[in-house]
Amino acid sequence: MRTKFLSFLFVSLVGLVSLTSCETDEDVGYGLSGAFGKSWYGDFGAIDRFGYPLYSEITFMAGSSNDHGTGWERTYYENGTPCDDRRFDWEVSGLDLYLFFDDRTSLYITDYSVTPDMFKGVFENGVPFVLYLERRW
Repeated sequence: MRTKFLSFLFVSLVGLVSLTSCETDEDVGYGLSGAFGKSWYGDFGAIDRFGYPLYSEITFMAGSSNDHGTGWERTYYENGTPCDDRRFDWEVSGLDLYLFFDDRTSLYITDYSVTPDMFKGVFENGVPFVLYLERRW
């Protein structure tokens, strides 16, 4: 009986550990911003006032803790000509990432993942994006 109970307890603990995410908000934030800031490049869904698509450079800088900070978005035309700069505050909260821009607009990102060279997610309207640590345009 005791062996059966210990076996059940062991299997339960293994299942609990394997189903529980060990990644904290600070871990995710550090993946986005690193120790001294990181810039991510790609199609972040930006367009200019005439509807032309823009490429984005998104830079995240950590604050007093790695789960929040400041940053900026620089947009470029396909030929590399700069278009606009916008500053934002960011915060990781559970499975959500929030960007609060200086112009009082905001972005809500969910279902995101950060690897050493890629940041991808889904905007609140369901549109996915992929950004890379290296410029690819």
